[in-house]
Amino acid sequence: MMLFRGHWPWAFGALILWLGLGATPLPGALPAGVNQGVFLGWTNAFSLRDDHGKVSAVVVPEIGGRVVSYGRGGRNVLLDNPDSQGKTLAFFPAGFWVGGYQCDIGPGLLGLPERRALWLGPHEARTPRDQTVETASPLDTVTGLQLLKSFTLDSDSGALGLVQRMVNASSNPTKYTLHDRTLCPASGFVLFQLPQVSRYRAGWSLLRATERGPIFDGDQPGSPSVRVMGDLLVAHATGTPGKLGSDTDAGWVAYVRGRLLFVKYFPVWRGAAYAGAGHTVEFSWNDQMAALEVFSPLTALAPGQAFDFPELWQLIELKEEVTTFEDARAAAKKVPPSPFTPAGSR
Repeated sequence: MMLFRGHWPWAFGALILWLGLGATPLPGALPAGVNQGVFLGWTNAFSLRDDHGKVSAVVVPEIGGRVVSYGRGGRNVLLDNPDSQGKTLAFFPAGFWVGGYQCDIGPGLLGLPERRALWLGPHEARTPRDQTVETASPLDTVTGLQLLKSFTLDSDSGALGLVQRMVNASSNPTKYTLHDRTLCPASGFVLFQLPQVSRYRAGWSLLRATERGPIFDGDQPGSPSVRVMGDLLVAHATGTPGKLGSDTDAGWVAYVRGRLLFVKYFPVWRGAAYAGAGHTVEFSWNDQMAALEVFSPLTALAPGQAFDFPELWQLIELKEEVTTFEDARAAAKKVPPSPFTPAGSR
């Protein structure tokens, strides 16, 4: 069981399990802080705004209930791929690359079949209350899973609360993980706290190419783009592309670019089985993007059961631009503690 510190927007009520939805209300009937219309070529986008007009988030149900924009003062912290604007599976059935945030099931090591309907296809949507939009995927007949999501923008602070729900709608037991991948523009710095107790000697690992294939090295990881500064790992999303990960249990990962600090909070289950390399967080980068990836534990679900993986996003405006590792370390001091208290093993 997970515990929460404080009273966050997504905690106002449980995400309702709905396998079918009614029609979305007309724009004139939408709750406060919600607008519906065209955004970057997608015709059915939902924009959530705070009461001060400073922070907004845009969710597009047409492409898997994806967050394509989350920004402050008109600055989007998420990566936008102009080549994907307005595209949908109906016209591009082979798929296409989109930036922003998306949640999928995993792990990839299970050799899951293609499941574009879950993460790229059209989802149902509704707006049940102020500053909130909820989406629901179609049922994936291969895995028997359905993905439901709830997004609520806090009217005062602009924090974005997410609930990602995995539902076993099949007649068989299942065991999967939820995998959040959030893409940001390159050239910024990722920050997270290293764990005191880790499966890796270094507390983090770096993906290396070997004769046996790519392997995460947690004994002697090293990269010109990465510095360990006390108990903080700082990686600069520039230079030679790379990927790293950690079993950090601090419950947050942050990305700072310019004067905007983007923090993603999430629960960690200590002692739980995490798939693949056992990471709770991974970070990869190239000359275009910086990818922040967050994982839930592997979770067994009996028929009809559901599992919720909540997150809280926050944007913090800094006084000065971050251009060096030292600047990034100083910015990390602005990150408030996670609202999630660590949970026991599942």
